[in-house]
Amino acid sequence: MKKIIAILADVLLASMACAADDPQQAIPAKLKVMFERLDKPLDIAPVVVQADWAIVGWRQDGRGGRALMKKTHHGWSIYLCSGDSLKDAGTLETIGLSAVDAAGLAAKLKDAEAGLDSSALALFSSFEGTVTMNEASNGEGHAGHEGHAQ
Repeated sequence: MKKIIAILADVLLASMACAADDPQQAIPAKLKVMFERLDKPLDIAPVVVQADWAIVGWRQDGRGGRALMKKTHHGWSIYLCSGDSLKDAGTLETIGLSAVDAAGLAAKLKDAEAGLDSSALALFSSFEGTVTMNEASNGEGHAGHEGHAQ
């Protein structure tokens, strides 16, 4: 019996580690912990990844935008939030991504967003300006998305 429990524990830990390593699961999970509330569910899609960078679309309570995420030794964190500017490879290069990563991320985002409905794309575009995040703002407990259109 102890052997079975040990095997089950190993399988569970391995599956949890895989989920934490999979950006398609880790990024939405982190953002939901930071921003989701019972009365305001957070929709995170799409999630596109290139090397240590990701762009995610988010929608919540009639608002939306895109977030540029960066993977560090602490996991994924929000680098900045914006709207349509994150679709442009040149802008991504200006932010600090390599030309290869910027082009790859922009192309993946274009493909991922091609299948979305126009209302989702309109919400992503509605985020006005750019909000740069810092380490302190990447902690848990943020409930708002300042900077986007009301």
